[in-house]
Amino acid sequence: MLRNLLVVSLLAFPTAALADRAEADACAKGLSGEALKTYRAGVGLVEQNRTLEQAIRPYLEPLHNAGKITEQEARKVGEEAAKCMRLVHRK
Repeated sequence: MLRNLLVVSLLAFPTAALADRAEADACAKGLSGEALKTYRAGVGLVEQNRTLEQAIRPYLEPLHNAGKITEQEARKVGEEAAKCMRLVHRK
């Protein structure tokens, strides 16, 4: 179920071809808590041309499975982190 929610929420944030890590990092300065941790854990994967889901899921899924965050929280955190991660590959 968590996977389905992440996939649906992340499809709203497509990535393009040109790299802009500096802008993504600037965006991440506005994040806090789990969203910032998720960004830090996944931004390197996005730079390696992984999808947003592939970058976010390995960090959030264990937290959800351990009962540390709810599906709703994981979805919100994933969306917040994805907004900044997607800037790594923008036009």
